[in-house]
Amino acid sequence: MSRADHRSARLSTFTFPEELRVDELLLRGPRQDDIETVAPAFLDPAVGGEAGLPPVDADTLRVLLRDQLPAMRERGLMAAYVIEDTRDGSLLGGTNFHHLDPMRDTVEVGYWLFVEARGRGVATRIVAAMVEHALENGICRVEAHVRPENRPSERVLERLGFEREGIKRRYLHHEGRRVDATLWAFVADDG
Repeated sequence: MSRADHRSARLSTFTFPEELRVDELLLRGPRQDDIETVAPAFLDPAVGGEAGLPPVDADTLRVLLRDQLPAMRERGLMAAYVIEDTRDGSLLGGTNFHHLDPMRDTVEVGYWLFVEARGRGVATRIVAAMVEHALENGICRVEAHVRPENRPSERVLERLGFEREGIKRRYLHHEGRRVDATLWAFVADDG
């Protein structure tokens, strides 16, 4: 993988990984047989509402998985993943890389966990692996946007060394309305 080079008009060659592993955690693409497990999160305000997931049902998710996610991934818009505990095959939540900017070597991460998977370091370990993968493959800046009232999500980013850079007004969807988001960024060392 290579970084963008403005002098030669070359874009970053970063690609979204097929999967990532961290200990017993596997980050992999969602499959049709995951839908029934994952779908409730999209309608649960404590899960999907905090993560900005669209409030859609299982049938709509099946269509998205089949018809839209492959094209979104190919265009660098989003690569969705589920977080699987390989010890028992249970799904703990989901994450994504999105908004790849191959001219600026930046990408954004998003993450969510089922309520019962929280407090175990899952989000911290998964996001750390995503950041490491991005930096090792030419990305120099990883961003995340979090609703200011979502302190647990902000704590994940703080633990990983992300820095709060400011507020983007009315940037996220939350409970049917536009709300502000705090912009967080992890920037590779200039070293």
